[in-house]
Amino acid sequence: MKKLTKQLFVGAAVVIMASPVFAGVHQVSADTISDAKSAISDNKSSASKLLAQLNEQQNQVAKLSNDVSNKIVAINDTQSNIDDTQAKISNIDGEIVTAKKELANRKSVLREQLIELQKQSTNSVSGNVYVDFVLSSDNFTDLVSRSMAVNKINGANKEAMAAVTESKEKLADLKADQVNKKDQLVADQAKLVADKASLDSKKAAAETAQKELQDKVDANKAELETLQAQLDSATSRAAAAALAAETAAKQTTTTQAANTASSSSVSSQSNNASASSSQANTSSAANNNSSSSTTVTGTGRGVAIANNAAKYIGTPYVYGGSTPAGFDCSGLIWYSAKQAGISLPRTSQAMSTLGSSVSLSSLQAGDLVFWGGVGSAYHVGIYVGGGRYIHAPQPGQNVTYQSISAWSPSFARRI
Repeated sequence: MKKLTKQLFVGAAVVIMASPVFAGVHQVSADTISDAKSAISDNKSSASKLLAQLNEQQNQVAKLSNDVSNKIVAINDTQSNIDDTQAKISNIDGEIVTAKKELANRKSVLREQLIELQKQSTNSVSGNVYVDFVLSSDNFTDLVSRSMAVNKINGANKEAMAAVTESKEKLADLKADQVNKKDQLVADQAKLVADKASLDSKKAAAETAQKELQDKVDANKAELETLQAQLDSATSRAAAAALAAETAAKQTTTTQAANTASSSSVSSQSNNASASSSQANTSSAANNNSSSSTTVTGTGRGVAIANNAAKYIGTPYVYGGSTPAGFDCSGLIWYSAKQAGISLPRTSQAMSTLGSSVSLSSLQAGDLVFWGGVGSAYHVGIYVGGGRYIHAPQPGQNVTYQSISAWSPSFARRI
């Protein structure tokens, strides 16, 4: 009995002496966990602000890229008009040369007529070939005949000369108009080139700002991962300390059987934690697999466009590009639609007015997604389902899939 009382006393003393130590462990762990959680909360708040800024910067870069592409299309169209106008000027020059030749021929014919009439006149009386030709008639009938002939010749020559002269003048006026038109087109083209240069400069600055923001987002993400690891470590240490304290307390007050039960409980908890970790890994793998590309299924014209667009994943972004050698955002959709036998406008602005409006919460595969406003959209992609769309992002990047949560469009249209 004394021995048992002594053991109980010693056990109680051990528990009493150990209690401050365990209490200190719990306090330190609790403080560490609280600090880690607070740091993570601050980090996530910063990340949210950075992502919002990055999203806005992406919009700015996309808008400028679209403006540059539109300028290139306009420059190319203007050059085509200049070439057409130059061709017309060349044709007019040819017609003017022909008119001059015809005028020279008419004058030559007139000279020949005068020479012939001079030969048929005997002596010059009036100094006028036509008058002398008439006055040299043999009789009245011949006089009348010659008078009528002279009138016909004069009339025909006058009409011919007038027609040729008028044609020449009209051609000269037409050429002047075409030259003025060409000069205006050349001036317009020069302004477009200057505008494009200005846009290039603005876009370069916007891309630099975007990169800086992306670097901050990446650094923030790395910091978050570090904080999460610290939290996990602190949580694990606190759990281990609590378990050790509980085990020590039970060892001083319970039998070997109780200790065996406690060990079994610890083993069960470890197995449950392992199972939970396995489930989390399985869920993570499932989420990663969701990003793989798949064939778009569904009905409607947009599905064919989406499947064609998927063929060009990895194609580089090219300003004004509308071929597999390189695409801009609207060029990708325009070409993919063309391959499906569907005629669409060339620019995102014009595309954004087609079809019917559809909310972003009701998107179906094949719907066109836009950034900006209806009639003034500056970027376009095509929804493929699963919260993703295909688009040509910006210079330096390739045609790719992107998540709506990463860069959300402004609105959508179903064509």
